[in-house]
Amino acid sequence: MKLDKKIPVVIVTGFLGAGKTTFINEVIRNHQHLKLALVENEFGQQSIDQDLIVGMRSENIFDLSNGCICCSISNEFSLTLLDLAEKAGEIDYLLIETTGVADLSNVIKPFYADQELKEKYTLAGSVCLVDAQNFEQQMSDREQQLQVILSDLLIINKTDLVSETTLAEITKRLSAWNGTAETIATKFGKDNDFQLDNFAETVQGRLEQKMAEPFMFRLVESKKYTTFTHEFSGHIKLERFKYWFDYFAAINQLQIYRIKGILFTHESPNKIVVQSVGGGTSYSEGSLIMPGEAPKNRLVFIGKEIDFERIAYELNKYLAKDLNP
Repeated sequence: MKLDKKIPVVIVTGFLGAGKTTFINEVIRNHQHLKLALVENEFGQQSIDQDLIVGMRSENIFDLSNGCICCSISNEFSLTLLDLAEKAGEIDYLLIETTGVADLSNVIKPFYADQELKEKYTLAGSVCLVDAQNFEQQMSDREQQLQVILSDLLIINKTDLVSETTLAEITKRLSAWNGTAETIATKFGKDNDFQLDNFAETVQGRLEQKMAEPFMFRLVESKKYTTFTHEFSGHIKLERFKYWFDYFAAINQLQIYRIKGILFTHESPNKIVVQSVGGGTSYSEGSLIMPGEAPKNRLVFIGKEIDFERIAYELNKYLAKDLNP
């Protein structure tokens, strides 16, 4: 690996007992051709999860115990990642396993907001394991709901312990919370189709596919969360958009948990994929814009008590002079 190449990061989160460690073991077993590192987190003075990880050298397992990487030991988390980056020539992928009660937004945010980490890492995506057997009980917790909302791949585990009807209802509810994520049903945390090599491309490809589908939804509201999709035509000036969007995401981070979108810009022949979590933002190149493809920009806002009319008004007002249908 070239020294100037960023390290791709895959975050594995999910319910307590949902099968995160089992899933990670499967990933390690199926990627013997890659050099992996793992940052794992468990409450208590000593972590027990490290003893459960197989097929990985102990020096590549970084244990953050006696706290949660999303809150009380967040500084240790960042320092560990910066220290780990010094081994960039030896690592192909970094896996991060969170606690079952982690606030995923605070785990993702450093990769969007910390300039040092942004220079050394690229977030490939986040995977959430969902416990089908204990779905109703665990999905009542805010942390578990946010793990679903903020993830890019949802793995419904323990499907052998529920009926087909229950599984269909769980899938439907997950889709309502997170319509852009892929949902997979598994047993024993095994997904043989999961490939680190193309995970980021798969995540981005699915997002672009969902954004390109006929505009069939605008506002989805549940008792606790709102999903709002806004579409506007034309090409935008990316730097001007960043100026507005970065500020908007930062000041609204308590109400808007995640923003995903596809942009058409004056500057690039590719679509631009924009994402925000916890007020931090990220921009990356998407697929090539095809000849004759209509410039339909779309942004999906997911959060609590979103004032969608204000968002549409502010966005349209700010970009009105930039749009070139």
